[in-house]
Formats: sequence, C-alpha cells, structure tokens
Amino acid sequence: MGGRRVAVIVLLVAAPLLVAAAAALALGGDRPVSDDGPAPSSTGADPMGTVTGVATTADGRPVAGAAVLVTALDDPAPAIPEMGVVTGPEGRYEWRLPPGRYELVARADERDGAPRTTTVTAGTVTRLDLSLP
Repeated sequence: MGGRRVAVIVLLVAAPLLVAAAAALALGGDRPVSDDGPAPSSTGADPMGTVTGVATTADGRPVAGAAVLVTALDDPAPAIPEMGVVTGPEGRYEWRLPPGRYELVARADERDGAPRTTTVTAGTVTRLDLSLP
C-alpha cells in the first residue's frame, strides 16, 4: 500500500508541472531552435549564414523533394541545426548554418549528386547549386 501512496503523491506533485508545460506548448512556448539557429547578437549581427541554391538533373530540370545533406569540413565541426533539408517544387533549398566550411550533396531516388564545397560566412547568403545524375 505504501508504494501506491508514493505514486499518488508523485502524480499530485507532477500534474501541475505537466499542465504548465502543455500550456506553454499550446501557446507556442516551444519553438525549435534549429528552425533559425541562435538569436542575433546584442549588436544585431546574425551569427548564422545561409546557403541557398537549386538541385537539378544533368539536363537542367529541377529536382523536387531531393534531400540536401551537409558535412562540416572544419575541425572542430560546428553544430549543425538540422540533419538535412528537402528541396521544394522548383528544386530550391535554403539552409541556415553556422560559419564554416561544408560539403553539400543532393540525394534523390537513391542517386547522389556530386559533392560541392562552400564556405558559410555569418550574416551572408551563399549560392550553391547542386546537380544530380
């Protein structure tokens, strides 16, 4: 009977915390950090850079739904907010990343494109188009 009493007490203590957490989620209190990376510094400078481009086939047609994957080339490697991004209907992708050197590759239908290398700089947009066979 003692174990049951402890479980009830734990539930009574935890219930208000669970309700508060659910309310915070419902009111938008849980915004994934990876959506837009770290907040701008107190000087207003954006600590992240953006890589954008289009994934196309060898004959120039856009590839919708291609996975764009990244590998950090710096040592130590910066923390990358997402595992990958997916191209839109026109083959376009956009990815906010911490400053550094990266290798990006597009993958679709079990085909990998040629890896491309770029350097991301804080507060700037870098264009890098990707090609699939």
